[in-house]
Formats: sequence, C-alpha cells, structure tokens
Amino acid sequence: MTALRNTLIAASALLPAAFVAPASAQQGYYAAGHYAAPQAQAAYAQQQAAAYAQNQAAWAAYYRQQQANAQAWAAYHAQQATAAAAARSAPRAATPVAAPRAAATVGNSSQIRFDGRFASVGASAPAQLQHAVYAANTLQNKPYVRGGGHASVEDNAYDCSGSVSYVLIKAGLLRAPLSSSAFSTYGEAGQGRFITIWVKPGEHVFMTICGLRMDTSGQITGEGPRWRTKSRSYAGFTPRHPAGF
Repeated sequence: MTALRNTLIAASALLPAAFVAPASAQQGYYAAGHYAAPQAQAAYAQQQAAAYAQNQAAWAAYYRQQQANAQAWAAYHAQQATAAAAARSAPRAATPVAAPRAAATVGNSSQIRFDGRFASVGASAPAQLQHAVYAANTLQNKPYVRGGGHASVEDNAYDCSGSVSYVLIKAGLLRAPLSSSAFSTYGEAGQGRFITIWVKPGEHVFMTICGLRMDTSGQITGEGPRWRTKSRSYAGFTPRHPAGF
C-alpha cells in the first residue's frame, strides 16, 4: 500500500509540469506576434507614404508640362493673330491672277540667298520664314513618290503637296498635310509678302519663298522637291499665301 501511495503522489506531481510547458510556449508565440505586428504595420505605412509621395511628384511634373504646353500654344496663336491683323491692316496692291505670268525671279537678294543647292535668309527675317527655308533645304535630297508626306509628315519621299505641306508645317503655318485641292482654300488669296503657294487644284501645287521656287516639277523624273531657278509656266495656277506672310 505504501508503494502504491508513493507512485500516485509522484504521478500527480508530474501533471502540472505537463500543462505548464505548452501554455508557456503558446504565450511566447502570442507575445512575439504582439510585438512584431506594430513593426510590420509601421514598415507598410512607410512604404505607402513613399509611394504616395512619388505619385504626387509625378503628377506635379505632368501638370507643369501641360501648363508649359498650353502657354506655348497660347503664345503661338497670339503671334498668328497679330500677324494676321497686321496683314489685314496693311494696304496691298491687287494682283491679277487670270493671265499667265512668267516665273518669279530670285532678284530679292535682300531677303533670300541661294548657293545653287541650299537657300538662306538673314537673321532679321521672321522666324517662320527662317524655319520655312530651313525645312525646304532638308527636302533637297528627297525623291518623288505620289502620296509621300501625307501619311507621315516625316517621310522618305514626297509629292508636290506633301513637300509644300512639310515646309509650312515646320514653319508653324499649317497643322496637317493638305492635298493640292485642299490648298485652293488655304490661307488667304493672292501672293504673299514672303511665301506664295501656287495651286492648280487636283493637278499640282508648288511654292515660292521670296521669289525662289520650290517645286517637284524638274528636269529629272522622280527627282522630288528642289529649289528651282529656271522659269516655268504659271498658267492655270492660283496664288494663295499664309496670313501675314
């Protein structure tokens, strides 16, 4: 009996230890989670704050760019309106267009110079005129392809209306390429002070800048747009010009 009693006492002493160990481990797990959760939340909050700041900076840069674009367009339209108003107020002699006329000469040396391949104007010339001459110079090695310069302003080859459109677009005097027919209503009627577009709707169009002709009609088939100094017939062509020019 004494031995049985001692065995029961020893077994009962082991029971608290068996339950205490799992409870302590469980408490340690919850304690670790309790202290780790705030740290994870703080790190997540920092990441969110950094991402938000980066996003705000990107939007601020985008809005600044949009404002700059809007100001540039406003300045451009104001300049165009001023030029158009000056052209309307300036007295101009009427130019007959019904009778055929000889090709314009390149005698206006005070405005344009031609070295046999490229043209240039003085630094005092209007910016649009300088851009137009520079754009025409870049076309001097381009071949002729029907429809060239219409699907894309920057093209490998140009036709008559595509080349004229290119020069006017680069000068800021046209938004998108026009066909020879569409050029019949471009700008204002008559010859311009600097730039004249000669239009035979549906057939051909070319331009003169300060009297120097840029034309795809040349001596070599498929030659493309070039500065031309030789005369040509103007019969059937109607002159148009960009407002103010």
